[in-house]
Amino acid sequence: MKYTREILSDVEGYVPGEQPKSPDVIKLNTNENPYPPSPKVIEAVQALPPSALRKYPDPLAVELRRACAARYGYDGEDWVIAGNGMDELLALAVRTFVDPGDAVLTTYPTYTLYETLVRLHGGRVVSVELDGAFQLAEAFYSTPARLCFLPRPNAPSGVCVPRAAVERLCAEFGGIVVIDEAYVDFAEVDGEAPPHCMDFPRRFENAIVMRTFSKSFSLAGARLGVAVARPEVIAEFLKTKDSYNLNAFTQAAGLAAFDDYAYMEANAATIRATRARLTNALRDMGFDVPASQSNFVLARWNGVPSARQIFRALKERAIFVRYFDAPRLDTALRISIGTDEEIDALLEALRAILG
Repeated sequence: MKYTREILSDVEGYVPGEQPKSPDVIKLNTNENPYPPSPKVIEAVQALPPSALRKYPDPLAVELRRACAARYGYDGEDWVIAGNGMDELLALAVRTFVDPGDAVLTTYPTYTLYETLVRLHGGRVVSVELDGAFQLAEAFYSTPARLCFLPRPNAPSGVCVPRAAVERLCAEFGGIVVIDEAYVDFAEVDGEAPPHCMDFPRRFENAIVMRTFSKSFSLAGARLGVAVARPEVIAEFLKTKDSYNLNAFTQAAGLAAFDDYAYMEANAATIRATRARLTNALRDMGFDVPASQSNFVLARWNGVPSARQIFRALKERAIFVRYFDAPRLDTALRISIGTDEEIDALLEALRAILG
């Protein structure tokens, strides 16, 4: 199209997982939480007055940011920014800290939205392949770039990079390090307390730790993410964010979710237990499943039928999982952790497909 920016000519938009319309589908393809949000969230949203629709929301989401800072051990909202899902915060990181032409470092495999955001901005993506255990290769630490995206736990493998490796990266990397902890509430990394890196912004001036409410808090439909960083970094974010980027209902939902943190933790524990059961069952069938710290597993398969054929056969049975036609992933299925009943149905279908 003649009116389009030239930079868009060879950029494909991010393709999310399929969203089936039928309520009868078992949906295990987009890593949503199978359990509802806290009842306090529903109450908070329903309690908003009609003026919440008529008036603009708080443009800085101060109350929510203050609650986030308190939850994660910081002394004020100037350590936090809130966004319309973590995806907006990832885009803001590129917009705020990367000039067109600059390099942005990430792993392979990784969350594919990173590359889309960088290329839309005119930046260059530099990917360093993870090793056979889905851990950081030595070359990752010495690759120069303006910004680094590190998903921890990794998507789509579910494997978690140790805190010591992230400490080394923050200390040695010359740019901003975005630690994407979308799935960390599901982690239970042996020998590491805490398993997250939320304390890193206090220790490293270049560290930004991001969280989403879509996964562990069951608020994917509300679109809410937060990032914690040094106040001087947050101040730069506030220059580039949209004026009213977070609606009143989402701000209320986020506050209520924080107020019932124990509810989230209980659901996360349930998902971890189901994840362990699914992992063991898949391994018994012959799948190679890395130890996931997320609310999904990556089930690798080298038998017959192929992973792609299994994906299609499951879909014919109204069970949706994720298949990636990409190197290192084209022999695997990514399976979100559903309810125990949904996982039972999945396992029964897999046994039938595999004969």
